Amino acid sequence: MNEALVDEAAVRDGMPEMRLSRADNYQQKGWVELIQAEPGRITAHVTGETGNIYVVEFGARDASDCRCSCPDFAENGLRCKHVAATAKQVALTDPDDLRKIRQRLERLRDQLDMEGVDDPDADVDRARRDPALLKALEGGPAD
Repeated sequence: MNEALVDEAAVRDGMPEMRLSRADNYQQKGWVELIQAEPGRITAHVTGETGNIYVVEFGARDASDCRCSCPDFAENGLRCKHVAATAKQVALTDPDDLRKIRQRLERLRDQLDMEGVDDPDADVDRARRDPALLKALEGGPAD
C-alpha cells in the first residue's frame, strides 16, 4: 500500500457505495493509467464507460486538492468515481512501478530536449493533461 502518496480511505470516505463500486470496477479493468505519481502530484488518465478519457490530478495526499476533467466532478467535487479509482490504483501499485512512473515524464522531457524542442517543459505539461498528445510524443498512435 502506498499511503505516502495518497490516503485512499480519506478519498473514498463518505462516497456512495454505487460510485465506489464503479470506481473499483474501473481500477480492476485497468482503465486507470498513472502518468505521474510523486508526493503532492499525482496525475492519471482514466477511461470512462463511454470510452472518454478523463484527467485526474491530486495535489494533496487526502484529495483535498484534486480535480477531474469529467462533467460529474463539476457537480459533485470529490465524489467523482475517477478520483476514487485513481486513489485505489496508486494505493495498489507496486513501489517499483511507482518509481518507473515517476521517471516517465522526466524521460519524455529529456527526449524532447534531445530532439531540440523549444520548450520541452511546456510540452510535457500539456501532455500530462492530454492523453492523445502524450501518446503521440511517446511514439504511439494518437487515437
